[in-house]
Amino acid sequence: MDLLTIYRLLKRKIWILVVFPLVSVICTVFLVSRMDRVYKSTAQIATGLTTDDAVKLNEGSGNPFEINTNFTNIIESMNSIPVMSLVSYRLILHDLNDENKPFRQFKQPDKSFDVLVDQEILSKAKDLFEDRYKRMTALNSIDHDDRVLLVILKGYEYDYESLKKNFRIQRLSASDFISVDFFSEDPVLSALGVNLLCEEFIQYNKALKIDRSSESIEFLEALVREKKSILDQKTEQLNQFKVANNVFNYSAESQSKISMIADYELNKETEEKKLKSVELALNSVNNKILDHQKLQQSQKEIVQVNQRIIDLRKQIADLTASNTDANRVKVSQLRDELQFEISRLETLNGGGTLEDLKQLEKERDQLKLDREISMSNLASIQQSLYKLKYDVSGFASKEAKLADLEREVLFASEEYTSVQDKFNAAKNKALVIGSSIRQILRGQPSYDPEPSKAILFILLAGVGSFAFCVVVILLVEFMDFRIRVAQRLERFTRLRNIGSVNWINRKDFNLERIFTEKNADKESQMFIQFLRKLRYELEISKGKIFLITSTKINVGKSFIIVCLSYTLSLINKKILIIDTNFRHNSLTHMLLPKSGEVKLIKRGAFEDINVSGDANRGSGTMTSTKGLEDSKVHEDANEKEDTDQDDDSLRKSIIYNTGFKGIDIIGNIGGHDSPSEILANRNFKNVIASLSEKYDYIFMEGPSLNEYSDTKELIDYADKIIAVFGAETTIGSLDSESIQFLKSVKDKFLGTILNKVEFKDLAA
Repeated sequence: MDLLTIYRLLKRKIWILVVFPLVSVICTVFLVSRMDRVYKSTAQIATGLTTDDAVKLNEGSGNPFEINTNFTNIIESMNSIPVMSLVSYRLILHDLNDENKPFRQFKQPDKSFDVLVDQEILSKAKDLFEDRYKRMTALNSIDHDDRVLLVILKGYEYDYESLKKNFRIQRLSASDFISVDFFSEDPVLSALGVNLLCEEFIQYNKALKIDRSSESIEFLEALVREKKSILDQKTEQLNQFKVANNVFNYSAESQSKISMIADYELNKETEEKKLKSVELALNSVNNKILDHQKLQQSQKEIVQVNQRIIDLRKQIADLTASNTDANRVKVSQLRDELQFEISRLETLNGGGTLEDLKQLEKERDQLKLDREISMSNLASIQQSLYKLKYDVSGFASKEAKLADLEREVLFASEEYTSVQDKFNAAKNKALVIGSSIRQILRGQPSYDPEPSKAILFILLAGVGSFAFCVVVILLVEFMDFRIRVAQRLERFTRLRNIGSVNWINRKDFNLERIFTEKNADKESQMFIQFLRKLRYELEISKGKIFLITSTKINVGKSFIIVCLSYTLSLINKKILIIDTNFRHNSLTHMLLPKSGEVKLIKRGAFEDINVSGDANRGSGTMTSTKGLEDSKVHEDANEKEDTDQDDDSLRKSIIYNTGFKGIDIIGNIGGHDSPSEILANRNFKNVIASLSEKYDYIFMEGPSLNEYSDTKELIDYADKIIAVFGAETTIGSLDSESIQFLKSVKDKFLGTILNKVEFKDLAA
């Protein structure tokens, strides 16, 4: 829906867009004139959240987000039920006090409250309200007495909902101040109400802070004692562990032990080397002593060797004296043997003397003593190493245990310190608990009432009702799926539209009079112009035989055919109308002569109908004056004639003048037979061709495509097809199938005609 369409739609509904806003404005003016005068009183309180005037416990700068949150909390607290309840008590006590002039009179609330309040109850309620005010408690609707008090507050309009509706609490821009406004019908009441809210809030806030501070101090004091006890317990455990393990610094002692282990390892290595050298020396001395012992055992052998040396020297001397070659060889052998014995003797004499043996034994005893000493020293060193290593290996677990105990002591100390700081801060805060919130501007009675905003209300009523009407009109238009105008028909069907015909009242309708009347109304004039446009479309189509059909029934096909025929007859065209709508032969009833017998198309022949006495012709019914037997005889006679003679007889016997100049009609008897069945055994094409030579235009009517197949059977006899749609109809699924069929005939389809278009849709 484009803007132009919306504009035209709203233009048609202009009376709605004028009347409804006008009524709304009138009602608003009436209601505004009856509104009570309202007086406003304003007070201000300073919060101290953004100033440095008050005593502060920290020097940190204010966080904007935190400050905004604090302002929101203050405003919500002022709007809370406890604070508003205190204001309610003060106001109701003022009105119940006989010494004061009451601002309001009690009005019994609606019947939804099951409590009926009389003067006696009002008298007793004063004490109850004073008690609730002193105890600073809100009313409980479950309690019977409190429920009565709630009804009384409701009757005076001092209940929570009423007061909150009349209070306006807001922060003044980005300042430190909060503005409090109260609206009522009495200027003094407005001033009293706004001052009471400030006073009661400051009192309530102070009491709440004192109560919370006392609770915090008591809680923190108990927590300090608990944390101190835990710290003492952890410290005692640490000290006991140090005493039990004789250490106060595992790190230093562990380093000392490791250094001692290194020294002992070095001493052990030195002692092992010393022991090894002693053992080597002892082995050498033992070997020497063993050699001396062996020497003593071989003295006899030495004597024998000496004797042998003597004998060999003697033999050598004897043989040397002979000086023969044989003796020289033997002397050489003897000398070798002598040398061997001498060497053997030297070996046997190598053990030394007896004094040497004693010296060796003394040396051996000393070495044994040294070995024992070294072994003893080595065992002592090894034992010390074992002890040191054992002590060092136990240091890891003890040191871990000690670290755990020290960590627990540290944590306990930190917790104790933190709680102690909070406790001190709470005590310091309690000393300055006087609260930084104070009232800096008291509300004063205003004797000038607030503007009624009547103009604003009236404007809102007018604009709102106008906008509401526009939305409703557009919504109704959007939900309207009727075709209505030719543009929507083309958009819905995608078929070419050749023209529209506006709706016209058919009561006392006279086609000839409409065309001849000089002072016709706008609807009639538009009707004539639309028919002339359609006449032009038919003339330029180059067709002579037109089949008028539709997708639905009752869209005005017969009416369109009659009107088009008459329009063409005005330009001296000769028109023949063939009523091929056998399902609903309204053209036959509309246009056949009013008297005499006529012959109508029937299956295989034509039927004689007496129309002179037919009183129901206008209603679309007809009565046959002959039975089926006469029709059968007439039909049998026609079957015996030659085909050409039969066609010529048909043309001459069933064509009648309609009463309009230049317009003839061929009617039908009606029934349930299809065109193919009715026109069987007749060359209807030749008949149509022959008739087209005599007439300028021939119109045939086909039944609706959604219900019948007659139109499809008649297409072959037509040059052009025109589909008629009703503006008040919609496009359904069956229509879509019929439209697809019309698209399939392509060039034969001339276009659509939209009938019964509302004059308001055409004029928009």
